[in-house]
Amino acid sequence: MAAEICSARLIAPFYGSSLYVWSSVMAVTLGGLALGYFMGGRFSLRENRMRALRLVVLMAMLSLVMMPVESRLFFVIALHAPLIPAVIGSVVLLLFPVMFFMGATSPLIISCLTQEAGRSGENSGRVYAVSTCGGILATFACGFYTIPEFGITLTLMGFAILLALAWLLNLGHTGRVKNAGLLLLPAIISVYGFISAPKHPNTIYESDGIMGKLEIRDEPSSQANGVVIRKLLINTIVQTEMDLGTRQSVSDYAHLLAKNNLYMPKGKVLLMGLGGGVIANMLHDEGYDVTAVEFDQRIMDVARRFFYMNPEIHGVCDDARHYLNEGNGYYNLVIFDIFKAEEQPAHVLTREGLQQLKKHIDTSSVVIINTHGYLKGIKGAGTQCMLATLREAGFDVKICPTNDNEDYRNVLIYASLKTFQVSLHNESYPIEIENAALINTDGKPVLEKLNAPANQAWRSNYIRNYITRY
Repeated sequence: MAAEICSARLIAPFYGSSLYVWSSVMAVTLGGLALGYFMGGRFSLRENRMRALRLVVLMAMLSLVMMPVESRLFFVIALHAPLIPAVIGSVVLLLFPVMFFMGATSPLIISCLTQEAGRSGENSGRVYAVSTCGGILATFACGFYTIPEFGITLTLMGFAILLALAWLLNLGHTGRVKNAGLLLLPAIISVYGFISAPKHPNTIYESDGIMGKLEIRDEPSSQANGVVIRKLLINTIVQTEMDLGTRQSVSDYAHLLAKNNLYMPKGKVLLMGLGGGVIANMLHDEGYDVTAVEFDQRIMDVARRFFYMNPEIHGVCDDARHYLNEGNGYYNLVIFDIFKAEEQPAHVLTREGLQQLKKHIDTSSVVIINTHGYLKGIKGAGTQCMLATLREAGFDVKICPTNDNEDYRNVLIYASLKTFQVSLHNESYPIEIENAALINTDGKPVLEKLNAPANQAWRSNYIRNYITRY
């Protein structure tokens, strides 16, 4: 379980954490374990089963400590292969060897424990019960402590050390401690993987967590004008861009949002998704009473530390849907700027979620949703579903793209319980909903699936134009 979670986190900076990535991780995990179980059963037929077990554990440990080193190859794979084959190939390279050798240990341990045929069922149950409990502990440890506190590489090294201790205890039990020198190679690889982990030259802060890799970079502006842009990235996807001199956002969607705010109601604003806090600061400067909800506490911390978020902004660490369900006041403006890298959480923008939102607004309130730039065809299916869901929930909608190029833009969706009486900047008209019956609901959350082609195209463009460039 530790290897599975860490592999998804190692892959995320290159390919995100989409449905494709997690499907590949789970499929390769099961495939590696299945073949490992089969081959472990074959190995158990050998005369010296204990020796085979020691060798398999040593190879599992070696595969585990190789994972951070192997991740350096993802850059080459991402550069030369389409997204889906690149994801599958990277996961196989990273995870399959670990799962194969881990899987092979179980039948070997059962075979070593079983001296009488009648005890095989009891020993199997004991081994798989202990294994499952270990997996539960490893999952909680990785998600809630070791990855956020120590990072992915040190987490993998820690679990490799646990394997090494088990290996040494077994050697000590058999009186062959002299073979402990075999641990030298995994130890060297572990140390190398830790000290040589690549760092982006412009990175000033980074942190690993269960939601992904968070980075702060200070990069020269592409305009070569001497301006330094401070960026917040999650899984190498830029979430916030701020001119370090003016402390203002340089993102097109932020500029469009500011222009259209002239027509928005003033008062209290609920910002779902904080990012670097630059939008929250902009709204505060415009006189709004800002409440910002952010799921990841690390992002709230870096917003104040690196992006100078105003201390008067009320920050809440919570899931957006949970915050709405709890019932926390009324708002004149609600902004959904929720992205997990390039993905939008499907559970927030369901028909039921929007019905819950209506309890916190009135007919003069406006809801704004920031999304990717695709509107038509298969790539625009997710946006079409979002528009249909808003209409189903009783909202009048307007859409305002930042520019005309779907591959390199954002779209702001404006929604209100009454008909808009003003024309907005960059407003597209008329709005065509291709399938008004396709609704995102709690019982059938289709938004993530419908957004998958857009997310795939966006990630591919991002790999070519940003990750491989920088």
